Amino acid sequence: MNQPPHPRRHISIIAALLVLLISSMVWAGSSAASEQPASLAADSSFVVRIYYDDIADIDRLSAFDVWEYNNHEERYVLAAVDYAGYSALIDSGWRVAIDEAAGAQLNSRQKRFTNFFGGYRTVDQLYADLEAMNQASPDLSELVQYGHSHCLSQGGCIMKGGETLPGFPLLAMRVTNENRPGSSIINGENIAMGSKPVFFLMANIHAREITTPEIAMRFLEQLLDGYGNDPDVTWLVDHHEIWIVPTVNPDGHWLVELGETPAYDGPPFYQRKNANNDADNDGTPDCSAWPPGEAAQPGIDLNRNHSFEWDQGGTSDYPCDLTYLGPSAASENESAAIEDLISALIPDQRGPDLNDAAPDDTTGIFITLHSYSNLVLWPWGSRSSAAPNKMGLQAIGDKFATFNGYQSCQSGPCLYRTSGATDDWAYGILGIPAYTFEIGNKFMPPFSEIENRQWPDNGPALLYAAKIARTPYMIVRGPVVNQPAVSGDNPLLTLTATVDDTNNGGQRVVAAVATIDTPPWIAGVGKVALQAADGEFDSSVEAITGSIPTAGLMPGWHIIFVEGQDMGGNRGAVSAAFFEVSPIGLLSERGFIPLATVP
Repeated sequence: MNQPPHPRRHISIIAALLVLLISSMVWAGSSAASEQPASLAADSSFVVRIYYDDIADIDRLSAFDVWEYNNHEERYVLAAVDYAGYSALIDSGWRVAIDEAAGAQLNSRQKRFTNFFGGYRTVDQLYADLEAMNQASPDLSELVQYGHSHCLSQGGCIMKGGETLPGFPLLAMRVTNENRPGSSIINGENIAMGSKPVFFLMANIHAREITTPEIAMRFLEQLLDGYGNDPDVTWLVDHHEIWIVPTVNPDGHWLVELGETPAYDGPPFYQRKNANNDADNDGTPDCSAWPPGEAAQPGIDLNRNHSFEWDQGGTSDYPCDLTYLGPSAASENESAAIEDLISALIPDQRGPDLNDAAPDDTTGIFITLHSYSNLVLWPWGSRSSAAPNKMGLQAIGDKFATFNGYQSCQSGPCLYRTSGATDDWAYGILGIPAYTFEIGNKFMPPFSEIENRQWPDNGPALLYAAKIARTPYMIVRGPVVNQPAVSGDNPLLTLTATVDDTNNGGQRVVAAVATIDTPPWIAGVGKVALQAADGEFDSSVEAITGSIPTAGLMPGWHIIFVEGQDMGGNRGAVSAAFFEVSPIGLLSERGFIPLATVP
């Protein structure tokens, strides 16, 4: 039975309070809120709506498993509780309502045996796939062990149920063309910063958010499978570095998987935290709750443990609570190791004061994948005041939201207060734009939901993040280039594309250029000026065209880069297309001219 976050009261009193509450409650007209719980069993768990007057009130809920969901219109958050937790909310004066629709998600997690929970990969399967992908692309990928999970560092952890959690290496995959200069230098766990722009993507810092490793893996697959086949992926892998950590919290993921094992023969456990149950190293478990539950569980919340703004609200100091912040800042192997890795790849570009803004030409971008709520969140989470780079952070967040359809907002005022979170750390310490994607509307949806919706929604946003990593605060202001295409079968090709500034400032497009084989930001590269298809640049969306000479190009495949510019002088994200120069050419006064074809 789960250990509650607060002392249990007599069940008869709890039941009486529940009956009184249900009989007298005024509902807000939503069919999702039921007038009685699905089960009256004293040891059951269920989901409640907790109504608040001001978002700052949510700080007082740090002892509860408040889900990453906030209904601003009706002013409530969701939390999983048992009856002791429910009673504690009532005793503290909160207005609550049982939400059976959300509770069904919690309690109807049927057991499934294909891989893990209907198709999800276990940690062992994730790591095996990472190794196989790395072996298949030796010039493009590098699998890096950047640290050890808590249990691996301890030689294994003995769970209260008697199981041994062996622990795992902490693994990241670097994707870049290692034959192009500027890559970071990797020597075991030692990494020297390179000159290529970095997009850092991580997932699964909260273990029960099991869709997020799958999305990270799909992005990794897109990069490795798309190289040489997709022109945008190809130039990104050539000229940028993308780092992907599919699970920051493998020990916690293992605990989630444990619920389906024969010993428990049930659904996955709702473990959120890591597996450190002896933070003070006194040999005694900090939390006796077992198995991991929605109201109480062992471990430390890694997304409350980072070294920036640690212990500044939105956390709990009780080890069984789901937002337990740990004994000190970055006390956990997992949080300290991810900080060290990112700091080795991206320079510190922001001053030490909270009000210091990072410069416009800051390089690097960071995204951490969570679930759920359909949100794109940006700093600060630890305070309601705006970050000094608020305009840039919001512009990028709003752009991401045009791809996935989520709400873009500052995490503190939009969701609830958090301190010691990864995105606040990445922006606060390094100055880079940093984001949390709260994906979907369930922690553990059917596996098909990933392929059918979550990946299609978020894959394009991740690709855009990789495109703008060179100077994200600047590039987001400029227009995007859509559907570049090359046509023709003679030495003078025709290039067409659409340049669109609608969601990047809405200014008039005034120019577009193309370059061949070398991206347009490289000094001294030759550029071909493109024209508005209607004869005049007079709109925020322009169809463009131009003639591309191929004289002097070697036979074989080439890549053409297209970049747009708006009236503010902002140059946006580059898009690319392939074309092929045939080895059979024409003889002219200038000599051999290859013929060009297009795919």
